[in-house]
Amino acid sequence: MKNLKWPLITSAVSSIGIFIYLLIHQSLTIRSISDTFFIVSLFFLIIGLALWIMSSGFFDNFQRFMKMHFRFRKKNEPKEFIPFSEIGKAHQLYWLESGGILLIVSIVSLLFYFL
Repeated sequence: MKNLKWPLITSAVSSIGIFIYLLIHQSLTIRSISDTFFIVSLFFLIIGLALWIMSSGFFDNFQRFMKMHFRFRKKNEPKEFIPFSEIGKAHQLYWLESGGILLIVSIVSLLFYFL
């Protein structure tokens, strides 16, 4: 449960923001709730999936090639670099879990719309 603490807080804050947005624009219907939750969940899922793909190591060779051939080197500059696979490893689950929670809320509200 400790792992889901921050994604749940983020999803709750996003949900409150979505409801306030829909109340301000006077379009608080089940369909608009489902659509808005889906769009917001896509934001989180796209970032999470991009971090997941980068952490798989797929782009590390491309990054190394670009660093070796297209940078202006200084004499004192080390040749080491931080690979893409190390950049987003720690936060990819946060983005995917937050997006997954919002997507589940969107699907549930869509089911209520069709019932």
